[in-house]
Amino acid sequence: MSPTRHLPGEIRVMIVEDQGIMNRFLQTWLASRPRFQLAAAVTSGEEGLAQLESARPDMALVDFQLPLMDGLHFVQMARQVRPQLRSLVLTSLTDPLALARVRESGVEGYVEKDATPEILATALEAVAAGRAFFSDAFRRILAQEDGKAQGLAKVLSRREQQVLAQVLTGKTSREIGELLGLSARTVEFHRANLMAKLDATNLTDLLATVRRRGWTRAIDEAQRRGS
Repeated sequence: MSPTRHLPGEIRVMIVEDQGIMNRFLQTWLASRPRFQLAAAVTSGEEGLAQLESARPDMALVDFQLPLMDGLHFVQMARQVRPQLRSLVLTSLTDPLALARVRESGVEGYVEKDATPEILATALEAVAAGRAFFSDAFRRILAQEDGKAQGLAKVLSRREQQVLAQVLTGKTSREIGELLGLSARTVEFHRANLMAKLDATNLTDLLATVRRRGWTRAIDEAQRRGS
């Protein structure tokens, strides 16, 4: 399906999807929506970047899981060329860390690939109008993760979270102290508190507790703050 000329009032959309059947479906579906016109349909982020200037899209429908350059990286690079580009991410991922990346990337919308065409249409219209659209499942999963992070903060201080993040990577007290600017003795004090608060006697117990309570993402964030 070939891109059409840009007419006044139309929203030009670039489809970035590597799965042939899904790419073709999106083209056909978009053709049924008079306000939207296909600017380009590509199968990789690299191809999308190469066609940005000639296609001049106003929006991008982007698959998260693209080969080589993922969808969020594509959006980041594309906005260096077209800062006004609005993006709607499509994916089957429900991993909290992946969804956190989506939230932090600044894209305007997110919809699961198993959503109904009606939901996709609502998302497309919202993003085209300059509003944000994130699916109910997206909001629910991240709300649960945020709740878990708040639970972690109620149990451990920020410094204890940072120490725990490093302990879980197998670092010694001396290595943790050098990384966080603490003495080895101070690190040992925090480690003892961690073991007591989390009722653990060794690293295996700590790992089990972190996973059981769903604190993995919160610990990863603590590690980034401490590094």
